Amino acid sequence: MLAMFAMASCTDDFQELNKDPNVAEPPSEFILNYVLKNLGTYKGEEWYHENHQTMTWAQYLVQGQSNVGNIDQFLSSPKYGTLHGTVINHLNEFRRQVSLMSDEDQELRKKMVAVSHVVQAYFALKVTDQYGSMPYTEAGLGRSEGKVDPKYDTQEEILNTLLEELDGAIAVLGQNQTEEFAFSGDFIYDGNWDSWIKCANAVKLRIATRFESQDVNKTRAIIAEVGSNIFSSVDEQFVYDISQTDEWRGTGGADFEWKGTMWSPRPIVDFMKSSVDPRLRIFYQLNGYNQATLDDIAGNALPVPEMIDVAGDNQVLYTAANGEDILGYRYIGVPTHRQDPDVDKFNYADNPSNVGANANMVSKYHKRLLQNCNQAYGGGRIDGKYVDVLIGYAEECFLMAEFILKGYTTGDAEEWYNKGVRASIDTYNKLGVDQNLVTITGGTTYDYVPVTETEITNYLATTEVAFDGVNDLEKVYVQAFLDFYRLPEEGWALSKRTGYPKFGSSVLARTPIDNSELKFPRRIPTPEPGDLNRENWVQANQNQGFAGLQDTNPAVLNSERLWWDANNPTIGSGGN
Repeated sequence: MLAMFAMASCTDDFQELNKDPNVAEPPSEFILNYVLKNLGTYKGEEWYHENHQTMTWAQYLVQGQSNVGNIDQFLSSPKYGTLHGTVINHLNEFRRQVSLMSDEDQELRKKMVAVSHVVQAYFALKVTDQYGSMPYTEAGLGRSEGKVDPKYDTQEEILNTLLEELDGAIAVLGQNQTEEFAFSGDFIYDGNWDSWIKCANAVKLRIATRFESQDVNKTRAIIAEVGSNIFSSVDEQFVYDISQTDEWRGTGGADFEWKGTMWSPRPIVDFMKSSVDPRLRIFYQLNGYNQATLDDIAGNALPVPEMIDVAGDNQVLYTAANGEDILGYRYIGVPTHRQDPDVDKFNYADNPSNVGANANMVSKYHKRLLQNCNQAYGGGRIDGKYVDVLIGYAEECFLMAEFILKGYTTGDAEEWYNKGVRASIDTYNKLGVDQNLVTITGGTTYDYVPVTETEITNYLATTEVAFDGVNDLEKVYVQAFLDFYRLPEEGWALSKRTGYPKFGSSVLARTPIDNSELKFPRRIPTPEPGDLNRENWVQANQNQGFAGLQDTNPAVLNSERLWWDANNPTIGSGGN
């Protein structure tokens, strides 16, 4: 009996005795820091799977020989799983741990809790945008409450819930507080609560556009609530910049080209050349037609297809760091239309080191910008700092210009538009510097040339860009579309809600992919949750009118639309 009593006494403190004294429990704020570090768009293989495909659907890039192959097929990225397995569950745990603290400690951390709601709303919007109904209000409660069958909130419910959470966060972040916990892990805004309020409002403006085709009065109300408390410069935008040292994105190799070589598209390249857009040298690589190539083929015709606009392609776009004038024919895009009569006139060889007739004719995407900034196209290790702009100042400027032109709010649309163009170019220029956008092509190394103020001023004055009373709203859409080059899922959302770029436009035109235009997916099926929540999943699909639970047919995913997208125009229609 004495032995049994002794054993019982020991087990009273068994949990404490079994703890490793060398392992400390991390503070709750570390959980919030962990989520912040998972916000970059390269996380969850967004670029490898999802953004690779969206780049071709939106015509930011061309896959293979003028979109040959099954480019309308898709492979879902793990972003849905990232929301539920990394973001919501960890933020719920962070808030739970804070709730167990003393009233005094909770008060010190209340603004960090508010930031957690802003971050969650930002990421949840990205996911519901593409998946529709999903667990949200009951998501991530399995560990704390044993909730293994969370309900599927409708997309409308989710958007309204996000607005409520953002409003609550804004109210807390705006309170005067004499003493607060130092949020040292905030590498985004360094604990500047006013900046987090503006970030929350930036998310609200994105949500406002999702209500537009369903409830325009709701859109107007959100815009009014946000008011003027938005980003005021590129210094305040929502930027993922986690390191002060040289870092790079992803891994080496051609991961981004898993469905085929990716080339620049003729519609965007020709538009950017004719308007002398400084972002051209940031978006796309120089081809191999430098002086070495010209010398090699001296006496022969330059191997450029005859359909190229010789006059336009002989204008100087900028001067390289080595003093070489870069002419328009150094950037050549290929048709997006498979049956275009010019398709076979291009040399699709991917030979970055070659000169002469076998030099690269077509410009590729800037690998260092989109995929991996520790490698240069053409070989060689050149470090660059990874930076990701999650919500830019330019985006807000273009939205304000759009809202004013539509009569949703008041103000000077031209001023907002011009500020948006400048902000977009300034931001991409900073990326060019930070990510050290070196090009190695035709045996020559080209260092990045920073954009000048003169280039921006001249660009704003060109016919295709100038806010002059002709196609002003379309120009706003086009500039917003170009700005979303590094956020292709947002560019795709813009095309879905506006119908721009449109077919046959005199500004920037979308072109057909095939004689029978392909139907690209406008949504992604939600993953099957397993037996414990299958009933809710099936019901959610049925409630949204989806015939097949996981039908991946592109035409089906184009016609069976999500709530926010149900009344939006056909892509390329220009709003009709």
